[in-house]
Amino acid sequence: MNPLEEAIRRLPPGVEFLVVVTWAFGLPIFASIMALGAPGDSAAAVFTNAGLLATVIFEVIQLGFLTWFLRIRGWTLEKFGLAFSWRGTAAGVVLMAVTYGLAFGAEYIAQIIFNYNLEAAALRAPKAGPDLSMQLVFLVSVVNGIFEELFVAGYIITALTAQRGMWMAINVSVVVRLLYHLYQGPIGIMTIVPMGLLYGYVYSRTRHLWPLMVAHVVMDVIGLVYGT
Repeated sequence: MNPLEEAIRRLPPGVEFLVVVTWAFGLPIFASIMALGAPGDSAAAVFTNAGLLATVIFEVIQLGFLTWFLRIRGWTLEKFGLAFSWRGTAAGVVLMAVTYGLAFGAEYIAQIIFNYNLEAAALRAPKAGPDLSMQLVFLVSVVNGIFEELFVAGYIITALTAQRGMWMAINVSVVVRLLYHLYQGPIGIMTIVPMGLLYGYVYSRTRHLWPLMVAHVVMDVIGLVYGT
């Protein structure tokens, strides 16, 4: 082991956590918070082929570094609970359906009980461009779904549960997930919060990450194909 790897191996767990979360989500969180400063009458964000390709490149680079870093730190796929299975794939489809149900329930409560204007909120939600490449849509959905769930659920919850308890780990995961989705506006928040709680609970109880990835990938594909 070279001196750099030895220094990485000796880092305290708190420093490891800060490195992983900052590297994986620091820039997306910053960009998402900056988007909140846009004027209220600004046009909603639009997903374009160039933007999707940039996301793929960004997340592949991030994944490469973090894979190297965490391998030195002793993390394995088994520690993440990541393994392909057909049963897990089916569970992911069910999880996706439940996620939509929770999101629709949150929107119903916001509209009926709190008299929230969902039509106005929908205008601020990001839209898919009219000429998106379906190959690129599938590619970015796969890369993004794997990347996000690997770190926002798999890493954060696994790293924090032993020291802070299950619900603290889940709540931190939800907060991080929410912060880098703030650019999606109120509609996005009403989806992300129940999604984060559900995914965090399922992962904490089962220790299987694959269903979360499947659900996330399918939701991303649906959002990009029909989110015009």
